[in-house]
Amino acid sequence: MGPGDWLTGAQRLEVWMSARDAQTNPLDLKRRQALSPNAVTGHHAAGETLSAVEVDVAHRVASDPGRLTSKWAQTSIAEIGEETYTEVVGVVAIAAVLDTYEVAMGQLPGEPPASRDGTPAEIRPDGVGDVGAWVSQSLKKTRANVSRSLSLVPITDSQWRRLVDALYSHGSEFYDVTWNRALSRAQVELVAARTTSLLECFY
Repeated sequence: MGPGDWLTGAQRLEVWMSARDAQTNPLDLKRRQALSPNAVTGHHAAGETLSAVEVDVAHRVASDPGRLTSKWAQTSIAEIGEETYTEVVGVVAIAAVLDTYEVAMGQLPGEPPASRDGTPAEIRPDGVGDVGAWVSQSLKKTRANVSRSLSLVPITDSQWRRLVDALYSHGSEFYDVTWNRALSRAQVELVAARTTSLLECFY
């Protein structure tokens, strides 16, 4: 796992492992069971390469995304910056998809890719701004909101979009009414709709 947009390879690996830990972490379990996650005292400590806020973002996004609030996000962003916040969210999303896929195949999640040395790009792309989301996103209206959610971090966005293409949209096939796959287009969309409903996806 190489360096990304604003995180090193080691930091991205630690985000992945934090997301995995969130599924069984006692503090995260208490938050999920509480009427409000804010009613639970306690906090996550800083990791080997991540700050306490970065660790908390990874855990909260991985364990209880349906109850995140704009106020919580903005407090986190004020501490770590919206670019880093967005990259952490993106890495958690990638980790969740790959780990869930392995579990669905009857396997335990394997070891994520080893981290590689290198320097993050630290490039804020042109053409991003306020589109009414919690973080800056692409101002190009040709992209659907959900498709531009990680546009602030192009490296992570590219990795995420390749994963979406492989497991769901298949690139330009997304615009085809029928799909010649094991599941029909209608069946795929039913699974997608039910999954996003259960996960309380904003979109």
